[in-house]
Amino acid sequence: MELTMAGAYLGMLLVLAAFAFETRAIISSRSFAYLTSMGIGELLLTVRATVTGEWPFAVLGAIWAAFAFYSILRPVRSTDGNPLD
Repeated sequence: MELTMAGAYLGMLLVLAAFAFETRAIISSRSFAYLTSMGIGELLLTVRATVTGEWPFAVLGAIWAAFAFYSILRPVRSTDGNPLD
């Protein structure tokens, strides 16, 4: 199996697991675990999409990963300055 394909499968599992756990209220969509799983997962999927020339999916994945990593670095805060989660 090609390295980028293996990475894509890992990325897919990370994204699906994060989504499944969030929809079952096991983790929050603002948690470090969720955002990290989404960011890394989408980054791996973006690499594969780029290699195979799937440009719309590559752009979507890159933007999704960027928002996830940005949200880790700059968490949403309440009016009192504390993180929401």
